[in-house]
Amino acid sequence: MTTLTAARGNIDLMSQDPNKLVLTTNRSGWVWVVLLAVVGVASAWDAAARGFGGLAVTVVVWMACIGWFVALIFVLPSLSMDAGGATVRNVLVQVRVPWARLKDARNTMFLEVVPDKGLPIKVWAAPQSVMRRKRQSLRNRAAMDVDVAEDPAPKGDLAAGLIVERDRALSAARKKPATTAGAVTTTFLKRDWGIFAGLLVLALVSLLLT
Repeated sequence: MTTLTAARGNIDLMSQDPNKLVLTTNRSGWVWVVLLAVVGVASAWDAAARGFGGLAVTVVVWMACIGWFVALIFVLPSLSMDAGGATVRNVLVQVRVPWARLKDARNTMFLEVVPDKGLPIKVWAAPQSVMRRKRQSLRNRAAMDVDVAEDPAPKGDLAAGLIVERDRALSAARKKPATTAGAVTTTFLKRDWGIFAGLLVLALVSLLLT
């Protein structure tokens, strides 16, 4: 297992698992989900207290539907890394890129994961603003003028951190290369969007109760 130490200095939000890092979207996504839940529960409670049970159910179902949609767009997309490779979860699909298939990573409008074959994969969880890219460019230039042997990935550079972890993982897996090999796989998030579709149907049906 790799230690994933280089990326720890370059990724702000991560899991507590020492063998896995998770980059998520802005925490404001969770704020919106929690806010919707609070508003929904309060509104449903008020409607039920006034004797409008059907309206209370409708409010709960609609808030659940909207909250899940917000989570799919702003909360659940992520970039995770483990000893075997990197996994990019976007809004509609999840792409697994084994380390042996990772050709490059770069910062454009989004962090992009570039496999050895196929198109680059944009990481929706890692948008790169123009100001952020300019600041990082200046930091990287400054880092070239000092000794960076201990940390080859400049702080804040997600793409560089990803490449460092790839190289470390491949080096650690020399005796068992199969752990970092395999095909790039794309999986459509049928279950997650199926849940949203189910909630939407329930929400539409709940209108009949009002």
